[in-house]
Amino acid sequence: MKIKSFLSLIVFFTLLSTIKAQQEPMFTQYIFDPISFNAGYVGTTSMLNVNTLTRLQWVGLEGSPKTFSLSAHAPIEGRKIGLGITLLTDKIGPVNNTFFTVNYAYRLRVTDQLTLSMGIKGGISSYKVGLTDLSIIDQEDPQFENNEKKISPNLGFGFYLYEDRYFVGFSVPKLIQTSVDDEYATEKYQLKRHYYIVGGYNWKINNEWNLKPSLLTKIVGGSPVSNDITIQALYNKLVGGGIIYRVGDALGFFAFGKVYKELNVGYGYEYSLNGLSGVNSGTHEIRLTYDFNVISGPRKMKIFRF
Repeated sequence: MKIKSFLSLIVFFTLLSTIKAQQEPMFTQYIFDPISFNAGYVGTTSMLNVNTLTRLQWVGLEGSPKTFSLSAHAPIEGRKIGLGITLLTDKIGPVNNTFFTVNYAYRLRVTDQLTLSMGIKGGISSYKVGLTDLSIIDQEDPQFENNEKKISPNLGFGFYLYEDRYFVGFSVPKLIQTSVDDEYATEKYQLKRHYYIVGGYNWKINNEWNLKPSLLTKIVGGSPVSNDITIQALYNKLVGGGIIYRVGDALGFFAFGKVYKELNVGYGYEYSLNGLSGVNSGTHEIRLTYDFNVISGPRKMKIFRF
């Protein structure tokens, strides 16, 4: 086996051991794309919101994760419901995961200021491992003669309670725990159920500045609880930025701004604080968000985006 291929396999299995328990993709700018993990957020804006995000994780490390997400959602005019779709692709070494879901949410007014949005999602998950693309010593090894593929259904739900000053949410984006290898159908080879708890507050400092701290907690069996602590500042509802600390794992920042009408662009960067910090040059994210005014009547600017 060539030295480069040997090192690639070592890196690949190192990546798997690092992320095997946290199977859901993670984002620096999660506050701008919440429907990827919480269907309850669908339709809570006043416009059709389309969001794309590209994440290159641990740049410089061969086989490192590459993630792309596309989401779109909007309220249905005159009704208390919202509809949306999400598409997410995640590549880690020879492993390719694709998730597509359709989302539905119903909003219930709790008080004059407080609203509870209850959402469900359903779709399919595609899992593929390109074993035939790997360089191996024994070219006739039957374990590497065919690629592994599996398509499975998915269901999820989410609750999102919000008003102008704060929000809290709880969600399980994938209820079905699917075995990714029928031959070794054990708990170790399952796509496990993840639980998300999120909350934040909107502190209006003055007419120009808003400070928005938030916390995202991710819980999955067999892994330590993951906490993302974020502080975001927004100036004049046009530009802003923030910092994120993923406890014990990464430290990052992000910046964003409106560049043309309803087009918002964001960039995020993370630096690893774990054992991979010395073998990669960081993680980069690019986000594009566009709000289409498809709701008739006067347009409302939501001051507290999730």
